[in-house]
Amino acid sequence: MSNNDNCGSGSTFLSFLTGALVGATVALLLTPRTGKETRKILADYRDEMKDRTSSLRESFPEQTASIVAHGKEMIEHGKKLVSRGTEMVSEGKGFLDDKKKALNEAIEAGKKAMEQEKEALTSSLSAEDE
Repeated sequence: MSNNDNCGSGSTFLSFLTGALVGATVALLLTPRTGKETRKILADYRDEMKDRTSSLRESFPEQTASIVAHGKEMIEHGKKLVSRGTEMVSEGKGFLDDKKKALNEAIEAGKKAMEQEKEALTSSLSAEDE
């Protein structure tokens, strides 16, 4: 059983480059233009790419600085959000502690009231039996 899934991306890329080279060669051989016209088109294309890459090289430091500055702003904003979240959790814990304390006090008061009623009922039943 052969496993063709193990072909690396390097062989795929090499196949792509080979196909592109063969295609470009066939296109140049079969073009209706003269060699001089084709060279002119290729030279123009080369000059255009050269201009584009030089403008990219010039703007790259500015773009990088802008991206870094934006990243720092986002980090600061994230820190503020985390801080606010921590504060909210702390406030929530305090709120829950207060409510838990009030609930426990109400339960204790209910237990005392029930105990008093139980004693009163027991006393009244004992008095009736006598």
